[in-house]
Amino acid sequence: MYKLINVICASLLFVTSNVFASPIAKDALKIHNQIRALDKQKPLVWNKELQKISQDWANKLASTCEIYHHSGQTSFGENLYYYSESTTIKKVVKDWSSERDFYDYQQNSCQTGQQCGHYKQVVWKDTTDVGCGVQSCADGSQIWVCAYFPAGNIIGERPF
Repeated sequence: MYKLINVICASLLFVTSNVFASPIAKDALKIHNQIRALDKQKPLVWNKELQKISQDWANKLASTCEIYHHSGQTSFGENLYYYSESTTIKKVVKDWSSERDFYDYQQNSCQTGQQCGHYKQVVWKDTTDVGCGVQSCADGSQIWVCAYFPAGNIIGERPF
């Protein structure tokens, strides 16, 4: 019985340690969930498939240091971020969520000339999973990508 418990504990440790295979995963999940809690939204879980999608896309974008979204139909939402030097996922998600100041819940719209779509994706009521990636460009700037499932920020719908 003792051996069985040790095997089960070792297996659980292995699974847990692989949940945050990305060096930014723990911080990314923590800051996303802190922001979501402000609007009383359920916490997200880290998704390694979304992490891979995000990292692959960040790698592709950094190869030319241009930033653009996946084209065509995807099953996930996506936030992108470019910064001229090295930064942290905490700053990235805080900058996205700062768009909250420009969102009018009653009108379900952004203030004229402002963006609020990144914020709406972060707090989207139906989104359950997130995965992020980052890559540096040749000039030292960074491109950050977070993918969300299911996608949020749907035109005409409220985030929560």
